[in-house]
Amino acid sequence: MKPGHILLIAAFITTAAFAQKKDSSSIGDNTSNQEIEYSRPGKYHHLLADLVGSWNFRGSHFEWIDSVTSKVSINLFGTAVRTSFANGRFFIVNMTTGGKIQLPIQDGKMIDDYGKGIQTEGYDNVKNKYQISYINNHLGSDIWNFEGTYDSTTRTITFDGEIELVPGKKTKNHFLFIFIDQDHYKWEFDEEENGKYRKASEMNFTRVKKK
Repeated sequence: MKPGHILLIAAFITTAAFAQKKDSSSIGDNTSNQEIEYSRPGKYHHLLADLVGSWNFRGSHFEWIDSVTSKVSINLFGTAVRTSFANGRFFIVNMTTGGKIQLPIQDGKMIDDYGKGIQTEGYDNVKNKYQISYINNHLGSDIWNFEGTYDSTTRTITFDGEIELVPGKKTKNHFLFIFIDQDHYKWEFDEEENGKYRKASEMNFTRVKKK
């Protein structure tokens, strides 16, 4: 079969599928309209939309000495650029550390390079939950996924998720997304151990003002 014929067949199948949906809607099936309406960004997306722009961050990772005492194991600083995607349906955060850190690469080697992370954020209109997916070049070969709900009293989205950095060693996590004001917000990352959540890291973000 010639390539041109394949393209024609593909186009025909796609057109037929859309036509079938249109016909089913016309006889009272409202599914297509609902799919469109539930796909729209709405009022719950505004929290994230207000954060679009450039930010500086400073933060720390904590090491717990015992059940009540912790110490700072590393201090971090860097930049975050928040952009809108799909007309405000999702938001993408690109983070880069201001200094180089040790990163694992192929063949058992380590390199000194800037830490990078990419986070995708959105609000699921069907589940009525905020969602985050995160990848980075430091720890983890998996994609971290969290779902959360917003408390307007504390202006905090509390996300829950589970991370497995080593086979068989799963850790439950709270991720707190705290809205302070137009130019400041905060992240707190808590890990579960022995039935209790303890702060593992925190990041404070300050908006970079346009000149």
